[in-house]
This record gives sequence, structure tokens and C-alpha cells, in this order.
Amino acid sequence: MQVTDIETAVLGSAVEAASLPAQVGDRELDISSVVVRIHTDEGITGYGESFYRSEENNQFLARSIESMGTHVIGKDPENVKDIWHELYLHVKRAGAYGALSAIDEALWDIKGKDAGKPVYQLLGGQVGEVNAYATFPADKTADELVEYANWLHEKGFEAMKIGAGFGVAEDRNRIETITNAIPDDFGLAIDANTSYTYTDAHKVAEIASEHGVEWFEEPIAHTDIQGQAQLNKDVDVPISGYQTHTPHYPALDHLKAEALDIYQPSLDYVGGITGATRVAALVESFNKEMVPHALGPAINYAASLHVAAASRQCELIEFAVLDDDIDDPGEYIAGPYIENRDAIHVEDGGRIDPPTEPGLGVTIDEEVFEEYRVD
Repeated sequence: MQVTDIETAVLGSAVEAASLPAQVGDRELDISSVVVRIHTDEGITGYGESFYRSEENNQFLARSIESMGTHVIGKDPENVKDIWHELYLHVKRAGAYGALSAIDEALWDIKGKDAGKPVYQLLGGQVGEVNAYATFPADKTADELVEYANWLHEKGFEAMKIGAGFGVAEDRNRIETITNAIPDDFGLAIDANTSYTYTDAHKVAEIASEHGVEWFEEPIAHTDIQGQAQLNKDVDVPISGYQTHTPHYPALDHLKAEALDIYQPSLDYVGGITGATRVAALVESFNKEMVPHALGPAINYAASLHVAAASRQCELIEFAVLDDDIDDPGEYIAGPYIENRDAIHVEDGGRIDPPTEPGLGVTIDEEVFEEYRVD
């Protein structure tokens, strides 16, 4: 089998942008994306997806995928790892990790379709049950978040993650208000998106520890490994991160420094399925947890589910609840161009499984797909 052609499509977001705190001030998170289609001479087409958080940046991502794709034409798509390493030689200089990730996902999709098996089986099979926690990136007050926490708890989500980084006083108010009101078997996690200095992060981490917060995600600059390690040593709340790192190689430095208790590779950036599974292997060797960062569009989310199912250290995955007025918060709404959207769904009780059809297991509704194109 040979790759004959590579196409990209920039898709607009099906949901409203969310506002998140960051080092550069509040920023908008737009779940528009770039889908890559890799065609072969045997009629099998593989799909992959990545996103750069805005339609403007995704136009650049599409050109990046097309450029990197020239190195894949004529190759056997079954040789996923060989292609990954060839692309990495270019990517590590160009910084095109989103392109590498999308192409890698599409190659695994082809490999699974050709074998007639879902990708998680090619990765060694499902090793345990994976449950979902809900990311709720909505602009709500602490009291409103309590109400929505009860809604998510009723569905069966294990926890809710909210934004932090609003200042020590406001984060204290949010943490105390929510943890004092939610059910005992429902957790709260917080994500500062690298927005805090070490000093303020330490203050918030102490508050989070006092109130049994599940984890404190990206409290400080992701490049400050020693700062993360010191914070992780000093406080009880687990420190998490890694979604801003790529590919798997820096994970070893974090693991040796004991910088993180929870590793959250993002498949749209870490190098796709190949990169994420390698992070998983490193995390297992140090007996840490892996909870994939999966706030993104549907094809990429399906890929994340396959990696999660096949990873021994993974019992939890992110699920973005992007509409506070939806009947079922377990419905995945960030991919209306997916024909079999019911293949991505949180069951009552919180369990979520990868699609079971061959490859990534999602099929495209071509008519809706074209409606969402913005390129």
C-alpha cells in the first residue's frame, strides 16, 4: 500500500469559544480544527485532526500539514513509526507538532481500517475501564458552578475541572464554595493554564490541598521543571501537566525530577497516537498516572480514547461539556461532522469507551463536513 495524496480542511467551531486565564491575560479557546485526509492506492482513507485554538492559526496549521505531508507521499502507511521518526527530523526544527500529530492519527486510522480492527486493539487491547471527568470551561460564578457540579455528578462524571488563575483570593473563594457544597464522591480539579508565579501558585496549592482538590493543573510555567517539582514536593494536591510539551522525550526529565504526579499529553500536539503511547510507557515505568488532555474536536478525541483504553496507567480522561443547556452532558457536541457521534459518549455512571469500528472508528458526514469548512 502507498500514500497517494494528502488533503486538509479547516473547519469552523461548532461551539462557542471559552475564555481561559493565561500568562498573557484572558484568551479565547476556539475549537475549530484542521482535518487531514490521507488517501492510499488501495482506496483506504485515513483521518487525523489537530487544532491551534483559532481559525486564523488553523490556516497556518493546514499549510504546515501539507508541507510535512510531502514527505509521506509514496510511503507505506503501515509503517507508522518509521514515518513518525522521519517527520520528527523536520518537525523538531520547524516546530510543526500539530502537523505531525494529525498525520500520525490518520496513519493509525489507515492501519486499523486495513486490519479491520479498532486502533486500541492494535495498541495491545483495552487494559481496563476508563471513566470521564468533565471540563466545564464556562464563565460562571462559584455558586453557579455548584449547581452545574450536581448536574454533572448525576450523570456519573468523577469530577469537574474549572479554570483557576483568577488571583489567590478569587481562587480561594471558588475552591471553598464548590468543595463545601458538592457531593463527597464528586471531585474538583483546577487548571491555571500556566498563569501563576511560583509564590502565588504555592498559596493556591495550599488552599487546594486543604480542601481535597483532585489536582492542580499547570500552576506555573510549563518550562519550570524544578519549580513544578518543588511545588509537587511541598503540597498535598497532585500537580499535573504536560499538555504543553512535545513529544515524549521531555517526559523523562519531568519524571526524574518528580515534577508531576499526573501526566496529560494532548494528542493534537504531543505527536499523535505514537507520541502519546510513548508518554504512557514512560509514565508506567515511574508508576505515575496518565489522564489525557482531550479538550478538542471529535476525530482527535476518538484517537485520545484509543490511547487511553490501551494505557495501563490511565483510568480517567477529560470530556469537555461545552454547553450548559444540553439535556445530556455526556453527549459529544464538538464534532457535528461525525456521522456516528453516538460512538463518542459518556455512559450513565461515567464510563467512556473508544469507538469499536475499524481504525479510529468515526465516519464523516460529508455534507455537514462541507458546511463547516472555512478554508
